[in-house]
Amino acid sequence: MRLGCAGKTLGKPGLKSYDARRRDHDPHLSISLAYVRDILCHLDQAGIRFYRLSAKLAPYVHGNDDRDLTAQIDDCRAELAFVGDLARGMNTRLSIHAPLHTVLTCEEEVVANRGARELRTLANILDGMSTGPEAVVVLHVGGVYDDRRAAVGRFQRRFARLPEFVRRRIALENDGRRYSLADVWQLSHTCECPIVFDRLHFLLHNPEGLPLDEALQMALESWPPNTTPIVHFSSPRTDVHFLTRGRGVAAQHSARAPSWSRHSDYVNPFGFIAFVESARGLGEFDVMLEAKAKDLAVIRLREDLKRYAPSLAGRLVNGRSREPASEVDGFGPSS
Repeated sequence: MRLGCAGKTLGKPGLKSYDARRRDHDPHLSISLAYVRDILCHLDQAGIRFYRLSAKLAPYVHGNDDRDLTAQIDDCRAELAFVGDLARGMNTRLSIHAPLHTVLTCEEEVVANRGARELRTLANILDGMSTGPEAVVVLHVGGVYDDRRAAVGRFQRRFARLPEFVRRRIALENDGRRYSLADVWQLSHTCECPIVFDRLHFLLHNPEGLPLDEALQMALESWPPNTTPIVHFSSPRTDVHFLTRGRGVAAQHSARAPSWSRHSDYVNPFGFIAFVESARGLGEFDVMLEAKAKDLAVIRLREDLKRYAPSLAGRLVNGRSREPASEVDGFGPSS
């Protein structure tokens, strides 16, 4: 079992996950890939073998004109291949999560077309890295727009129109408000794509009342043979938010209760242990930890598992690669 983190890492100061410069400063995919190289080296030193690339790797992927973006990808074939080779050499799994505004269910055709372009770009990036079928683009179904049946129909039609190289990269994720695991399971059969099971979303939205182990089994069995499934795990925030309005003696203080749909900074180890125990006998899977502490949350959970669940800790893939990350050379500015 690999434990992973997403986007920006916190364990080494100064690392960036993508080129965030504004358009007038000519941000470029090559800069983003140099940042990814540095992050992979940091994760290698930390023994973290699963990383979710930022969907913003390609600057302004959400723009209406993708001609420059296509040129950037073509110009970066060598850099993409280098990052892919680096990840394979470190035994590190890669994935991408499509932005939440990437929807195929919407009523506006122009929005759906923009989402399709985004998916093509993300799939092109993974293909450019020569990643295998384990590297997926995770996608939410989208909105309901007052007519669930019509929205699902639009999703199916637009999904079918995507190029084959894009379709084979997509994995659907259940969400916490609109499309449950059962909904996504039906779509996965129609679209022939696997399901990324999100445990917190399942707890928030399970109108069918499916037992956790049954729902997880449905998701895991949707993956093709010889491809390890992905599961998302997070703990809900429990801390209170303190708000202050005004200044000085006139200031007013109030407290806001936490939202259970928000991710906590770290992962509750006891909830994680119970979840994995519920999956006993269902096969192996990799876990993307959706925690605000990023790589620090992975490291802390590993330490907690060694203390509270040694047998589970022994299942984790977290060894160092054969070559020290400090010896990796490549391209672009190093952090």
